[in-house]
Amino acid sequence: MEMMHHAVSWFEIPTTDFDRARKFYSTIFDYVMPEMTFGPVRMGFLLHDRDAGGIGGAIVYNAEHYTPHADGVKLYLNGGRDLGVVLDRVPGAGVK
Repeated sequence: MEMMHHAVSWFEIPTTDFDRARKFYSTIFDYVMPEMTFGPVRMGFLLHDRDAGGIGGAIVYNAEHYTPHADGVKLYLNGGRDLGVVLDRVPGAGVK
């Protein structure tokens, strides 16, 4: 079996309220999340440096195929060198 450099190549975070999720991630990571629609699927992209081997992902909305739930996948997003910077933005994103 070929040993992969990364275990993850892409991830998708399902949401039932796309605009709320996009605003949240844009606020805590301090950028305007790019958005695209692919047929019935609405996606907001988390920024990453693909050319340098970065791994990307998106928030996604499609009521028929994406359902967030408490028993879903646990995913760890990179908050940079100082996680406190991102965590300090959480209250401003409307989350406790």
